Amino acid sequence: MNNLTQLMSLQLASNSFVGNLPPDVCSGGLLENFTARSNFFTGPIPQSLKNCSTLFRVRLENNQLTGDISDALDTYPNLNYLDLSYNKLHRMLPAKIAQYNNLTLLRISNNNISGALPSELGNMKNLNVLDLSTNHLSRGITKGLAKLKALFELSLENNEFTGSIPPEIGTILTLRSLSLSKNRLVGPIPKQLGNCIDILSLNLSGNELHDSILVEIGSLRSLGSLDLSGHSLVGEIP
Repeated sequence: MNNLTQLMSLQLASNSFVGNLPPDVCSGGLLENFTARSNFFTGPIPQSLKNCSTLFRVRLENNQLTGDISDALDTYPNLNYLDLSYNKLHRMLPAKIAQYNNLTLLRISNNNISGALPSELGNMKNLNVLDLSTNHLSRGITKGLAKLKALFELSLENNEFTGSIPPEIGTILTLRSLSLSKNRLVGPIPKQLGNCIDILSLNLSGNELHDSILVEIGSLRSLGSLDLSGHSLVGEIP
């Protein structure tokens, strides 16, 4: 592809391509949109793509890409949309992820990422969707997420998070969907979640929460789906 010097958009989605991603996909230095989702690509993300400063949209989900997630998140200064879900990327999320100031969507679900969430995630002020579900993330959920004041969707389900639900999450008033299910979270449901009055879906199932269901939860007027199954909650339902 090194002769396609004027290429601005390359879409290879939903085929049966195999092997590595094209190594010279950004040889012209103009590529803005690269979509290769739902194929059978393997191997690491090529260095030429990581150095492509013009990219603003990358969709590589549903492949078999491998490698260190820190290497996959290398440059992309203008990136707006990044979906790497359903691959085989591994190791820890790097603090340098905070350099993506323009990112509105980040999905890296269903990989093999481990370790703690970097507090620097909270610096991604334009983020609307953060989906890190079905990985091996552990330790406590960082309070830094509360700085994401434009966030609509937060999905951290099916990981290995411990500790309590940070009450600071209740200050993200833009939230429409929150899923923390299938972790190892303990303690009560923070009453601050009652501040998220526009939330549509709340899933806290499959943890080790206790105490009663708060009156504040019962006042979430927009709530269409609530899952609190699999806990030791007591008392009356508000």
